[in-house]
Amino acid sequence: MSPDLPASLGCAAAGCSSPAVVQWRRRNASGGTDAVLACGTHAITLDAAAHVHLAACTAPDPAHLPACDCTPEPIPTTQVSEPAATQTLPTGWTVPVVKVSVPAAAPVLAAPQGPPTA
Repeated sequence: MSPDLPASLGCAAAGCSSPAVVQWRRRNASGGTDAVLACGTHAITLDAAAHVHLAACTAPDPAHLPACDCTPEPIPTTQVSEPAATQTLPTGWTVPVVKVSVPAAAPVLAAPQGPPTA
């Protein structure tokens, strides 16, 4: 599940009103990419979501899940020096753990005590 997806974004599967929990990229007609969102039921595999899909890809069409009906672009290869810690999401995806630095909370200001002063 992606905590970065606003709850207002819905699944792209036809007739599904569930909130989106996963996303992948699809090539658009101008050569750029668009985000495709899906709920857990209509999610493609993590491996498939790592690729940019063709403009004509029908995912998240339930007839092809958990795969899609296109041959996505290859992923550029990179050398990983050491394996990262992972976590398994409710969708079954195993992803690297991302360490987030949270700033310290601002101090709570106390309400004034006693009678008002002029």
